[in-house]
Amino acid sequence: MLPGRGADPEAIAVVTGFNALLGVELLGERDEAYHLELLVGPQHLHDAGGVHGGVYLSLLDIVMARAARMALPPGSYMPTLELKTNFLASVSQGRIHATGRVISRTTRTCYLEAELVSDTGRLLARASATMIASVPRPPEAPTSGAPAGAA
Repeated sequence: MLPGRGADPEAIAVVTGFNALLGVELLGERDEAYHLELLVGPQHLHDAGGVHGGVYLSLLDIVMARAARMALPPGSYMPTLELKTNFLASVSQGRIHATGRVISRTTRTCYLEAELVSDTGRLLARASATMIASVPRPPEAPTSGAPAGAA
C-alpha cells in the first residue's frame, strides 16, 4: 500500500449497481495499482461485433476511481472531473484486464492513468483522469411534512 492509504480494502472490493450490471470482477490492489477484469459477453458488444467503447470507458473510469479511493478515509469517494481515453484496438471475446494508478495527488485532487489489455496482452485502450476528493453529505433531518412556520 502507498503511504497515507486509509480506505477499507474489503469495502472497496464490493461490486454493486452499475459495476455488477457490467460484470466487473474487482481483483484489488497490487504493485501500487488497482486491478479489475471483465469476461466479455454478448451484452458488451456493439453491432459490428467488438466490445463497445462505452464498456472500455467504464472499465477505465472504474479502475481509476478504485485506485484513487485506496488513499481516502472510509466513506469518502472521488468523482471524476475529467476523463480522456484513447481507443487503440478492438476485442470481441475473452477477458479484459484493467489497471489504474495514482500518478499525482494533492489534498483535493488526484491525477490517474489506466490501461486495458486483452487476455493475450494486446493494449486495447489508455486513459487519464482527474478526480476530486469528496465526502458524503450528512443525511438531511427528516421533516414532519408541515410547512415551515406551521404550528
